[in-house]
Amino acid sequence: MSQKTQALRLFNDLLADLRDPDFVWQVVALAVCLGGAMMLAYLWRRRHEEGAGRLTDISSRLIFPLSGALLVGVGVMLLKSFVHVNLLKLALPLLGSMALVRGVIFVLRQAFPKAAWLAAWERIIASLIWGWLALYITDLAPYVIETMESVEFHIGKQHVDLWTVLRGVATIFLTVVFALWIAGVIEARLMRVHTLDSNLRLVGVRVAKAVLTVVAIVASLALVGIDMTALSVFTGALGVGLGFGLQKIASNYV
Repeated sequence: MSQKTQALRLFNDLLADLRDPDFVWQVVALAVCLGGAMMLAYLWRRRHEEGAGRLTDISSRLIFPLSGALLVGVGVMLLKSFVHVNLLKLALPLLGSMALVRGVIFVLRQAFPKAAWLAAWERIIASLIWGWLALYITDLAPYVIETMESVEFHIGKQHVDLWTVLRGVATIFLTVVFALWIAGVIEARLMRVHTLDSNLRLVGVRVAKAVLTVVAIVASLALVGIDMTALSVFTGALGVGLGFGLQKIASNYV
């Protein structure tokens, strides 16, 4: 069965439930489950608000989606013999994906403790990732992708669409995050090498971050399928700028 057929079947089932008077019981059951999960999360935070540590932090992030999924699962088992539970069945993977996204974001926070941008944009990044997973879970992603592919424009001689641009941005973000993680490992190792001068270690860290970031961006653009010749002017200017910057650094050390 194709994705579009599954999406139509899902929405037909939900529309059929909407016309069923018993659908209100699904809404009430879902509201009770989510309300109970919110209450459990609130009590958990109140109890551990003075605590500190990674276990307390990750538990406060996961308590709502995990407890919500557990309560919804219990609701499905109790109500499936009496009414349709399509709404509750849809809520289960959505809550599970929310727990997964929050766990991944927590791991990123631990991997980049000095990344202030990640702390500031944590909720937005988590919401965007969870929203995209929700589209795939509900089989709406093909329709959204088809709509974005219809929005086309040109960058130089390169013909791209909105879906390619967004996919490129997401790929660049992931590859740059991975490159910065590798740079963090290199920084930790270099800072422990006391035989090198501190300035040389600092320069090595900065050069490693710059090189890994550029490699990550170029590789991600190639993975998306964007022709690098369309960015030849930009890459040429970037190379000239890096050349002047490295020349100044070298002259200062000499």
